[in-house]
Amino acid sequence: MGWLRNTFSELGNDSTEVKRIRYARACIIEMIGGYLMPNLSRNLVHLRWLLKLVDFRAAGKLSWGFVVLATLY
Repeated sequence: MGWLRNTFSELGNDSTEVKRIRYARACIIEMIGGYLMPNLSRNLVHLRWLLKLVDFRAAGKLSWGFVVLATLY
């Protein structure tokens, strides 16, 4: 997760739409891998969650609350 924080540290006002999308994906990956569904080392994100973020429209239709609870228990 340190690489994400260093690479996508701050988004400037003059950023392009592509940079904003990349920054949003990096923030979502950090939330998933660091806070919601971390592994034991807290520095990796499982591939099954990354594949769900390929299409943002489809990812918005998923029940993420249920996924987090299922992972927790």
